[in-house]
Amino acid sequence: MMSRKLTLLFRRDPSADRVENNIAFEGYKPMWPDYRPVQTGLDAFCKHGQRLLGLGRALAGREECLIDLHCFPLTHREASLTRIPGFRIRRFSVRRTGTSGRIHFLDGTPTTIVLRIGHDEAKVCNWIGLTDIQDGEELWMDIAAAPSQESSRITAAFPVGAMSTTGSFARSYQ
Repeated sequence: MMSRKLTLLFRRDPSADRVENNIAFEGYKPMWPDYRPVQTGLDAFCKHGQRLLGLGRALAGREECLIDLHCFPLTHREASLTRIPGFRIRRFSVRRTGTSGRIHFLDGTPTTIVLRIGHDEAKVCNWIGLTDIQDGEELWMDIAAAPSQESSRITAAFPVGAMSTTGSFARSYQ
Protein backbone atom coordinates (compact mmCIF):
# COMPACT_ATOMS: atom_id res chain seq x y z
CA MET A 1 0.00 0.00 0.00
CA MET A 2 1.37 3.41 -0.97
CA SER A 3 1.56 6.26 1.51
CA ARG A 4 3.08 9.68 1.74
CA LYS A 5 5.56 9.97 4.59
CA LEU A 6 6.79 12.84 6.71
CA THR A 7 9.29 12.48 9.51
CA LEU A 8 9.00 15.39 11.91
CA LEU A 9 10.63 16.30 15.17
CA PHE A 10 8.08 17.47 17.74
CA ARG A 11 9.53 19.65 20.49
CA ARG A 12 7.35 20.45 23.51
CA ASP A 13 6.48 24.16 23.67
CA PRO A 14 4.53 25.08 26.83
CA SER A 15 4.21 28.69 25.61
CA ALA A 16 1.70 27.44 22.99
CA ASP A 17 -0.51 25.66 25.57
CA ARG A 18 -4.06 27.02 25.53
CA VAL A 19 -7.74 26.30 25.93
CA GLU A 20 -10.14 26.99 23.05
CA ASN A 21 -13.88 26.31 23.34
CA ASN A 22 -13.23 24.34 26.55
CA ILE A 23 -10.72 22.09 24.73
CA ALA A 24 -7.18 21.94 26.11
CA PHE A 25 -4.33 22.12 23.59
CA GLU A 26 -0.73 21.21 24.38
CA GLY A 27 1.94 23.19 22.50
CA TYR A 28 4.59 21.69 20.23
CA LYS A 29 7.03 23.06 17.67
CA PRO A 30 7.11 20.83 14.60
CA MET A 31 10.56 20.75 13.00
CA TRP A 32 12.29 18.88 10.23
CA PRO A 33 14.79 16.27 11.46
CA ASP A 34 17.62 18.76 10.82
CA TYR A 35 15.97 21.15 13.35
CA ARG A 36 14.65 23.67 10.82
CA PRO A 37 11.12 24.80 11.76
CA VAL A 38 8.27 23.48 9.65
CA GLN A 39 6.46 26.46 8.14
CA THR A 40 2.91 25.75 9.24
CA GLY A 41 0.38 27.30 11.58
CA LEU A 42 0.11 24.04 13.52
CA ASP A 43 1.51 24.61 17.01
CA ALA A 44 -0.67 22.63 19.44
CA PHE A 45 -2.66 19.41 19.67
CA CYS A 46 -5.79 18.38 21.55
CA LYS A 47 -5.78 15.06 23.41
CA HIS A 48 -6.84 13.20 20.23
CA GLY A 49 -3.91 14.61 18.26
CA GLN A 50 -1.50 13.89 21.10
CA ARG A 51 -2.72 10.28 21.25
CA LEU A 52 -2.50 9.79 17.48
CA LEU A 53 1.07 11.07 17.47
CA GLY A 54 1.87 9.18 20.67
CA LEU A 55 3.54 12.28 22.04
CA GLY A 56 3.09 11.55 25.75
CA ARG A 57 4.44 8.03 25.44
CA ALA A 58 7.12 8.90 22.87
CA LEU A 59 8.45 11.87 24.80
CA ALA A 60 8.60 9.99 28.12
CA GLY A 61 10.04 12.98 29.96
CA ARG A 62 12.13 14.24 27.02
CA GLU A 63 11.51 17.58 25.33
CA GLU A 64 11.44 16.30 21.74
CA CYS A 65 10.70 13.20 19.70
CA LEU A 66 11.06 12.19 16.05
CA ILE A 67 7.76 10.86 14.66
CA ASP A 68 7.09 9.08 11.36
CA LEU A 69 3.77 10.20 9.88
CA HIS A 70 2.13 8.33 7.01
CA CYS A 71 -0.87 9.58 5.05
CA PHE A 72 -2.82 6.90 3.18
CA PRO A 73 -5.20 8.56 0.69
CA LEU A 74 -8.47 6.62 0.35
CA THR A 75 -11.04 6.34 -2.42
CA HIS A 76 -13.94 6.77 0.01
CA ARG A 77 -14.90 7.05 3.70
CA GLU A 78 -15.91 3.40 4.07
CA ALA A 79 -12.62 1.94 2.77
CA SER A 80 -11.01 -0.68 5.00
CA LEU A 81 -8.94 0.84 7.82
CA THR A 82 -5.20 0.74 7.17
CA ARG A 83 -3.35 -1.49 9.64
CA ILE A 84 0.37 -1.32 10.35
CA PRO A 85 1.89 -3.01 13.40
CA GLY A 86 3.32 -0.47 15.84
CA PHE A 87 1.45 2.53 14.39
CA ARG A 88 -1.57 4.40 15.74
CA ILE A 89 -4.00 4.99 12.88
CA ARG A 90 -7.00 7.29 12.62
CA ARG A 91 -9.29 8.25 9.72
CA PHE A 92 -9.71 11.90 8.73
CA SER A 93 -10.78 13.94 5.76
CA VAL A 94 -9.50 17.20 4.36
CA ARG A 95 -12.09 19.55 2.85
CA ARG A 96 -10.80 22.20 0.50
CA THR A 97 -12.22 25.72 0.32
CA GLY A 98 -10.22 27.93 -2.04
CA THR A 99 -6.58 27.42 -1.12
CA SER A 100 -7.38 26.22 2.43
CA GLY A 101 -8.04 22.72 3.68
CA ARG A 102 -9.56 21.93 7.06
CA ILE A 103 -9.01 18.50 8.61
CA HIS A 104 -12.15 16.74 9.89
CA PHE A 105 -12.60 13.75 12.19
CA LEU A 106 -14.33 10.61 10.88
CA ASP A 107 -17.70 11.80 12.22
CA GLY A 108 -17.37 15.07 10.26
CA THR A 109 -16.42 17.25 13.22
CA PRO A 110 -13.93 19.90 12.09
CA THR A 111 -10.56 20.06 13.83
CA THR A 112 -8.67 23.30 14.40
CA ILE A 113 -6.13 22.23 11.76
CA VAL A 114 -6.34 24.36 8.63
CA LEU A 115 -3.58 24.25 6.04
CA ARG A 116 -3.22 26.86 3.31
CA ILE A 117 -1.51 26.41 -0.03
CA GLY A 118 1.06 29.19 -0.45
CA HIS A 119 1.27 29.78 3.30
CA ASP A 120 2.07 26.38 4.83
CA GLU A 121 5.05 24.43 3.49
CA ALA A 122 4.30 22.76 0.17
CA LYS A 123 5.65 19.45 1.50
CA VAL A 124 3.03 19.45 4.26
CA CYS A 125 0.18 20.41 1.89
CA ASN A 126 1.31 17.69 -0.55
CA TRP A 127 1.62 15.13 2.26
CA ILE A 128 -1.97 15.63 3.47
CA GLY A 129 -3.28 15.63 -0.12
CA LEU A 130 -4.55 19.22 -0.17
CA THR A 131 -2.91 19.81 -3.55
CA ASP A 132 -4.61 16.68 -4.97
CA ILE A 133 -8.14 18.06 -4.63
CA GLN A 134 -10.00 21.05 -6.05
CA ASP A 135 -12.04 23.76 -4.32
CA GLY A 136 -15.11 22.14 -2.75
CA GLU A 137 -13.72 18.59 -2.82
CA GLU A 138 -13.01 16.27 0.11
CA LEU A 139 -10.28 13.64 0.46
CA TRP A 140 -10.45 10.79 2.98
CA MET A 141 -7.26 9.42 4.46
CA ASP A 142 -5.85 7.24 7.20
CA ILE A 143 -3.07 8.89 9.20
CA ALA A 144 -0.55 6.57 10.85
CA ALA A 145 2.02 7.74 13.39
CA ALA A 146 4.78 6.12 15.43
CA PRO A 147 8.10 7.17 16.93
CA SER A 148 10.78 7.04 14.25
CA GLN A 149 13.36 4.29 14.45
CA GLU A 150 16.01 6.79 13.37
CA SER A 151 17.67 9.14 15.81
CA SER A 152 17.51 12.85 14.96
CA ARG A 153 21.30 12.91 14.55
CA ILE A 154 21.21 10.14 11.94
CA THR A 155 18.21 11.65 10.16
CA ALA A 156 19.81 15.11 10.06
CA ALA A 157 22.50 13.67 7.78
CA PHE A 158 19.91 13.19 5.03
CA PRO A 159 18.75 16.21 3.03
CA VAL A 160 15.17 17.32 3.50
CA GLY A 161 13.13 16.05 0.57
CA ALA A 162 15.24 12.93 0.09
CA MET A 163 13.22 9.92 -0.94
CA SER A 164 13.11 7.07 1.52
CA THR A 165 11.31 3.77 1.73
CA THR A 166 10.08 2.04 4.82
CA GLY A 167 8.74 -1.35 3.92
CA SER A 168 6.66 -1.23 0.74
CA PHE A 169 4.43 1.67 1.64
CA ALA A 170 6.45 4.85 2.00
CA ARG A 171 7.07 7.78 -0.30
CA SER A 172 8.87 10.56 1.54
CA TYR A 173 7.64 14.16 1.68
CA GLN A 174 10.18 15.21 4.32
